[in-house]
Amino acid sequence: MTALSLMAIATSCDTSDDQGSGASVGTGGSGGSGGSGGSGATGGSGASSASGTAGGASYSCSSPHPAWLLCEDFESGAGDFDTWFEGSAFNTSVGADDRGRVDLTGDPVHGGSASLHMPAAASSDYQGASLGWRKCLGDVQQSPCDTMDSYEQLYFRTWVRFDEQHQNVHHFLNIAGSQPDRFYSLGSSGCKRTGELSIAATVDCERDTHNSFFYTYYPAMDCSPNCVDYMGQEWMDQNCQHCADIGMPTCDGPDGQQCCWGDEFHPPTESPLPVGSWFCFEMMVKANTPNVNDGVMAYWVDGVLIHQVDDMLWRTVPELALNRVALQHYNTTSDAEGHSNQVWFDDVVVSTERIYCD
Repeated sequence: MTALSLMAIATSCDTSDDQGSGASVGTGGSGGSGGSGGSGATGGSGASSASGTAGGASYSCSSPHPAWLLCEDFESGAGDFDTWFEGSAFNTSVGADDRGRVDLTGDPVHGGSASLHMPAAASSDYQGASLGWRKCLGDVQQSPCDTMDSYEQLYFRTWVRFDEQHQNVHHFLNIAGSQPDRFYSLGSSGCKRTGELSIAATVDCERDTHNSFFYTYYPAMDCSPNCVDYMGQEWMDQNCQHCADIGMPTCDGPDGQQCCWGDEFHPPTESPLPVGSWFCFEMMVKANTPNVNDGVMAYWVDGVLIHQVDDMLWRTVPELALNRVALQHYNTTSDAEGHSNQVWFDDVVVSTERIYCD
């Protein structure tokens, strides 16, 4: 592989799946916009909602750019999370039934009168949360979709604010994909990728330092034959069977029982995510031509390119494409170590073109 900046390091353990794990909760809304064309977008956030300008035109959630697939400023619902979520375009969740894990708030906000807050409260065992968006075929979002719209390239922009005392997130923001009729394609952590069922790229950061990096699964990644030493034989047997059951056989090769965790791709210089103030985060994944090492993943902070990795090979078949994002701050109780890692999100856009900050 070549990259503007690349270093692959196999991680020792990952107990989440591509987008985190947990129950799926459906909503009935139709939010966002459904276009896939357009050119020259420079979307971003405005004074009161997710917005942007391009070629002299102004775009917002009420008047989105044609390339925008989702625009969410959290202004609907009059500050009530359940009302907002029911009408939103998000159609999966982890922790959405617990206001100690996810809620709306009026302070702080990036724009408008509301933002999304993941408080990781002690009353909720310090757990994080996740909201998942998948573009159902047609105009109405639901859970599950019978069939999903899929894309060769997706951009995902959100404004983020970590609490001043924020320490850790196990898994952060994510773009992913499956075959269009495989809505439930999660639960594949530890499984070897085949190139047919799953694409996933996550931007994570290190504990305390917040140094950022990519975390991704792909067919050529190394696997670990010694994870039985820290996961135990019972877990190993169950994981091998689970991976085989979902079409990702992992333990039937010459190496025998093994587990396959995602690889880390770090920038050449340390690039911490800001803490204690709002910052604009945008990431992009471009699926590779099947069986060709030409996939790309990149992310920007406040409009500055932090990291781009070229020559990725995630897929071997054209049916596998990009169709979901996760607005997530995934932490387990053990990850948190008795600390509330709070985060706020605002002015979220998913697009087939660059979005930018303003």
